[in-house]
Amino acid sequence: MRNSFLFYLYHGGVEGNRLDGVLPQFDRVLNDVCGLIDDTIRDLVVSSIWKASLEGFMWVLLDGGPSRAFSDTDIIMIEEDFNMLKDLFVADGDGLPRSLVEEEAKFYRQILSLFSLPTESLVQMLMASSEHISDSVNSKKYGQRYLGDAHTLIRVLCHKKDREASKFLKSHYRLPPSSGYDEGAGEDSSFSSPLVADIWKRSASFRWSEKGQSSFRSIKKRLQEATWR
Repeated sequence: MRNSFLFYLYHGGVEGNRLDGVLPQFDRVLNDVCGLIDDTIRDLVVSSIWKASLEGFMWVLLDGGPSRAFSDTDIIMIEEDFNMLKDLFVADGDGLPRSLVEEEAKFYRQILSLFSLPTESLVQMLMASSEHISDSVNSKKYGQRYLGDAHTLIRVLCHKKDREASKFLKSHYRLPPSSGYDEGAGEDSSFSSPLVADIWKRSASFRWSEKGQSSFRSIKKRLQEATWR
């Protein structure tokens, strides 16, 4: 189930690789698990599977690699899939309590909502949070992220199918453009949005602290080696 979820979902495009392609397998696994365990621990076990599913879903969105880049239209479909996943675990009242499912999903929905923000807003949030980047890029679990986390914001920009985002990443972090745009598109250093251009100019002259500079080098190196290889 893990492989079909992580390596199928949205790989190469959202529309043709949506959640409904793996839901039957999910449903079978949940039924098998519930049939093997005592009712007294059913909710505890299924809740653990729900949490793991949420982390897997976010891995696809934030660390899924260059084969996954999401447009505004894609995000609408992904939000539908996210609701579909929640409904699977609620199971029309026969599964986990709706309140528990919604509570666990709250943080992940907030992360998903970042993809709907304009690139200008994401860049502003990133520049405001850059001093808080730690050296442990890959050590954080998703539950330890927060909406202003620079690691999360960079990953959202990396997977956002948006020309402004691609130009910003290439110009500021020397990262390849997202899979939605070819290399040539990234060569043009001009930005169609005056606000993004202004933010980029100001960020280029920003005086980073020694810790901030070290953290940026660390995160850029790891993103180049892992996220975009």
